[in-house]
Amino acid sequence: MRASGIRVLGIVFLAMLVGLVYLTYAIFAKKFVDYDRVTLETTNIGLQLPMRADVKIRGVQVGEVLGYEADADGAKVTLGLYPDMVDTIPADVSGSIVPKTLFGEKYVSLVIPDGSTDDTAIRAGDVIERTDVSIEVEKVLSDLYPLLRTVKPAELNMTLNALSTALEGRGDKLGDNLETLDSYLKRLNPQIPALIEDLRLTAQVSDVYADVLPQIGQILQDTVTTTTTLEDREDKLNALFTDVAAFSDTAEGFLDANGDNLIRLADIGEAQFTTFAKYAPEFGCLLRGVVNAGKLQAEAFRGFTLHIVLETLPNQPRAYNADDRPHYGEDRGPSCLNLPNPPWSQDNPVVAQPNFNDGVDTSTGKGTSRVAPTYFFRDGTGYAGSDAETDLLKSLLAPGMGLASADVPDLGVLLVGPMARGATVSLR
Repeated sequence: MRASGIRVLGIVFLAMLVGLVYLTYAIFAKKFVDYDRVTLETTNIGLQLPMRADVKIRGVQVGEVLGYEADADGAKVTLGLYPDMVDTIPADVSGSIVPKTLFGEKYVSLVIPDGSTDDTAIRAGDVIERTDVSIEVEKVLSDLYPLLRTVKPAELNMTLNALSTALEGRGDKLGDNLETLDSYLKRLNPQIPALIEDLRLTAQVSDVYADVLPQIGQILQDTVTTTTTLEDREDKLNALFTDVAAFSDTAEGFLDANGDNLIRLADIGEAQFTTFAKYAPEFGCLLRGVVNAGKLQAEAFRGFTLHIVLETLPNQPRAYNADDRPHYGEDRGPSCLNLPNPPWSQDNPVVAQPNFNDGVDTSTGKGTSRVAPTYFFRDGTGYAGSDAETDLLKSLLAPGMGLASADVPDLGVLLVGPMARGATVSLR
């Protein structure tokens, strides 16, 4: 497309945009609404008669206030009556400007005279004869408005309510307090000369303060020095503010780019965060237990050598079956149990060990060893310690170590083999 064509499209788009904005404004301002205009003559319009104020007759809105202007005799208010409501309004109506509430905005109320027999409807261009704003309300509002601006009715109401609450039921005590105050004043009157003397001495104290004003001036001068020092470091302060602004921009860009991801992370991680929050009470003792376990690990690897004790257990009296499957029924919730300082030791490794709901302590003949079986030990076949056993154990360890089966070190087979055959490995 040619550049001239693009310019034309741009101009058309801007014209449509401006037209749409004006159309929105015109609809909001009711530019397309038709009115039958009549004029209401009044002594004044008073306070708080806004443009587009309601025009009502017998409580039903029949138009709006379109404008007003003052003249030497009072004011003229232009009323816009809805064309479909004009036929319901007699020509001899009078008008009254009244407030919706005591302090609310005003509206124009058209009043049909009592006993009116005029069947002629009002027409566009008619003039409603002079009407007076309600003198009592207008006078009260006009006189009260400056007072209310000064007094602040809301605060006055709070003060009066507090005062009323404080004095409620305390009339007798208040009377006693007034009598006590009267007695104090009777005793205070003879002391008036002494009070005057105190005021004279106060003047002397004021003179003393006047004498120390030079020192106060020195303090102010020192303050100016401090301000000057800050001014001398204006460049550094500007650099600081620039860096802070740059950091704010960077943070804003990061949040703009990742805000949705952060929200999605919170939504996706709700279940995990709920679980973490549930078990939060045990995080402290768990971490302290890990720290304490580090000491045992250092002892086991002392001298850069692994020190272990292998204890062979008797063979199982029967083969494994479906009853030997692990049972994951532990749901006691967050609990530190024996952490961070477990009470068991090498001599008695099961002292105070928690009885978890994992199915191990059932009558299976396996004792309390909590190692889940990985394969069946074939007794009497020479399988233990054989190449076939080694290859099997390496193939089981390889995925967890991220190595090929042939690269699994023999130490892993040495540690896992006894457990697979029903033996216990303890560290010292």
